[in-house]
Formats: sequence, structure tokens, C-alpha cells
Amino acid sequence: MKGKVVVGMSGGVDSFVSALMLKREGYEVVGVNLKLWESSDLTEVRKICQQLEIPLLIRGGEKLFREKVVNYFIEDYRVGKTPSPCCICNSYVKWELLNQVAEEVGASWVATGHYVRIVEVNGRRYLCKGVDPQKDQSYFLWGIPHHILAKVLTPLGDFCKHVVKAWAIENGYEQMAKRRESMGVCFLCGSNYRDFIRKYGYINEFVGNILNLSGEIIGTHNGIHNYTVGQKQGLPVVNGKPLYVVELDVQRNVVIAGTKDDLWCDTIYLNRVQLVELDDLNRRITVKVRGIGLNPEGLVKIVLLPDNCACVHLSKPAWAVAPGQPVVFFHGDLVIGGGFVCRNTEI
Repeated sequence: MKGKVVVGMSGGVDSFVSALMLKREGYEVVGVNLKLWESSDLTEVRKICQQLEIPLLIRGGEKLFREKVVNYFIEDYRVGKTPSPCCICNSYVKWELLNQVAEEVGASWVATGHYVRIVEVNGRRYLCKGVDPQKDQSYFLWGIPHHILAKVLTPLGDFCKHVVKAWAIENGYEQMAKRRESMGVCFLCGSNYRDFIRKYGYINEFVGNILNLSGEIIGTHNGIHNYTVGQKQGLPVVNGKPLYVVELDVQRNVVIAGTKDDLWCDTIYLNRVQLVELDDLNRRITVKVRGIGLNPEGLVKIVLLPDNCACVHLSKPAWAVAPGQPVVFFHGDLVIGGGFVCRNTEI
């Protein structure tokens, strides 16, 4: 027996195959379902664990999830930022709760069905991109605390999605493999984020002005939360050219618009920066920024600033980088750290 491992069980094929693989490798598997948002049907999860002949523990994390993820999501939109709730959840909620269960039951390992790998370099464990570029989830997991990363297992990181589905079918679980996957932000449940924050948090829906970069009024908006940097929907067309959101000024309740070319930048400021090793900054580094914009290509130079902030100098510009977005640092496939985009006035 290789030891006890707790596996986060969502009811989908990925967590199912992960648990089955680990069990067949000789681990003592304990399934864990985290209740993070309102009520959910546990019928499928219970059925899966019965099929696997493993125990299932149900743990509530609604309060922590509301505080760390949902409230953050609402607040970021309220102040004109573009949040990434999945990054926050993995950094401060999901893995922390799974680790608590591992300590409770005496498990040495924590596992999920994420498509990432774990590699060891000079005695330190690093997150690494999964082999399937279409499913790689390293961007959303970069903030897993180091003390938890030391005990993480990710059995699907070495496989492509179609292989995982085929493996499930070959082992008699065809219905599981063909089930439609849930996509998007889990707590939105398929609804529009604007409707969600109207329901669960205060937002400013006051009409305000849309300004060009010269400060001239060129239109009106119906609430800053309806806009994000790089968006062109809802903006006027001037002289036959579409305009895009360049900046959101919450203090003045204005949307600042410009042309597509006005959204290129070669410097990004970050806060809440964390690194695996300080010496990693001497490596050849690229970054990833996901969202409405275009990810920067080429190498970058990262200059650390006080209070866990940083300035990232890009060799090739990025387009439509929005405050609130995560920026993840890579050395090849290795994740060496990351941070969140902020305005230079916030440093």
C-alpha cells in the first residue's frame, strides 16, 4: 500500500478516473466532496464512490467560499476589475479544505482530477503544465500554497482528455465518459454574472459618461460593472472605427474608451505576487494572462517591488490586460509564480 490519499470528487469523469487510477496503483483512496455553494445533488458522487468501493466524506465550505471567492468576485466588479474566481478558489479554498480533510484522516496525499503535473527540481516541487494543451489547468492552480503542493498528486497530468475518456470506457464506464461536462464559473450556475451580482451584492448601476482619451463625452453607460477592459460591445463607433474600453474610473463613474491600438502595453504591474524560489527570476521567463485580450509572446523581465508587488517588462506587448486578472510566470512548462494585475497607482 502506497499510503492514504484524499481525492476531491465532483461527480465527473476526471475525478472518477483519478480515484480509480490511484486505487489501482495501490493507494488507499478516500473520496471527498466539498459543498461550497448552496445545495447540490450528491446522488452521482455517492454512486461513483460505491462503484469504486471507497468511502465518501462530505465537507462544508460554504462560509469560506462566500468570504474568499464570491465576495471577492462581487467586489472586484464593483471597483472596475476583472476577477478570476477559479484562481482564488484554488489558492485559498478548495485545496485548503482538502488538506484539512487529509490531516483529519491521516492521509499523506491530496489529489484531484486537474490536468497538471507535479515535478521536483532541486528538492522543491513545482506545478507543471499538463501534456494536453487544451486541458492544461496550471494557470488556475498557480497559487496552491507550497506546503500543500508538497503532498499533491495529479494523475491526469500525463494524459490527454480523449485518453482519459477512452480509459474510462475500456474499464466499463462508458456513460460516465460521455456525460457532458460542466463549464464556466461554478456558482453562476450558467447565469449571467451581472444578474448574479445584482442578486448577491451591491453594485453601482448609475448612468455615467463614456469619455475618449481626450476627456470628451462620447456616450453614456448604464453601470461600470457591465464593462471590462478590451470590451467593445456597448461602445459607440466614431468615424467608422469601433471603440474599446481602455480604463474604468470608478471614482468618477466613467468608462474611458479608445481604439484597438490604445490597448497595447509593454509593462504590467502586479500585486499579491508569490514565487516558488526567488532565484527562479534569473531564468528565462514567459507569462500567461488569460481573458478578453491577447497573451504576450516572448520573454519577460520581472522586477520585484515592496509589499509583494512586481513590475513585468514585456519583450512583446500584450493587448487588453485588465486589473484583477492573474498573470502566471513560466520557465518552460514549470510554473514559478504569479500575481494579479493592478493599476500602477495601487503600488
